[in-house]
Amino acid sequence: MNGRSALLACTSTLEGVLAAIGIAYLAHVDEEHVRLVDAACAQPRLDENVVGPFPLDDRTLALAGRVWRGLSLHVATGCPRSRENRCPGTCAGSCVSKVAYACAADDPSVPEAVHRYVRLAFKEGPAIANMMSNPAVVRLDSLARLVLNECERTRQFARFSHLADGSYLASFRPAADTVPFVAGHFAQRMGPERFCLVDPVHCVAAVHEAGQKRCRIIRLDQTLADELAARDDFAADEQYVRAMWKRLYDGLALDGRGKEERGYDLRASWMPKRFWGDLPELDPRNGNPGAHVPKRYQGARKDALKDGS
Repeated sequence: MNGRSALLACTSTLEGVLAAIGIAYLAHVDEEHVRLVDAACAQPRLDENVVGPFPLDDRTLALAGRVWRGLSLHVATGCPRSRENRCPGTCAGSCVSKVAYACAADDPSVPEAVHRYVRLAFKEGPAIANMMSNPAVVRLDSLARLVLNECERTRQFARFSHLADGSYLASFRPAADTVPFVAGHFAQRMGPERFCLVDPVHCVAAVHEAGQKRCRIIRLDQTLADELAARDDFAADEQYVRAMWKRLYDGLALDGRGKEERGYDLRASWMPKRFWGDLPELDPRNGNPGAHVPKRYQGARKDALKDGS
């Protein structure tokens, strides 16, 4: 490198970042002379040679797996939590699994933040679990916490609609790549159903077949992701069910949450406004149940929604 530093351009995915870290190790480049940057916004400094980005082929994926396994083993060896079968990877905040969460953040600093943390973890081993004030640990924890919070919001605010073919579809736009982390939650909750959870921002979908224990995670191109998110071929009962849900939500709502009232800021904090457009309970158009009453709701109370009783 002619005595200059290196800028490694990579994709901001777990595999892409770990592969770049592995390449830096194999090149025996001192950590102070290498910097990882997202290839989409790579801006070299005056003293830096740009290397990459590297294609995510079989060789680079194998290298990423090697770095992940080495990191897991190195951090776990001698760790008390490892002896208790709680680390690595079995808790969301473990020293290794939080690397995966951090890589899902929508932040251009992710590659370098993960790079510094992984270098420190290989150097310190299990002692990194107690280095909570180290700048590299603080930065990675911040990214992982952001993604964990967004995962919780995905579980709370994703709304599934019944489609005409009998399946269910939810379109959700999180501020991080959360679908791969929350797919298992929905597979457990909706095991008997066929459904798709699509994130058109990160072009990813979780597809579940009825009776399966897991979802398939599929990366999509932008056109297909947008087409899936825009599907509106709803089942005949969807309008009625949305109206019921809105009626229940309105009935449980607390007074004082209007835009000009004191509770509005609290409501917007716990239910961020960026999600409101996709929440059927906040869509005034869903107040009308329509003329069709699904068979399972027919009976003595079939007109309850229509007359407001």
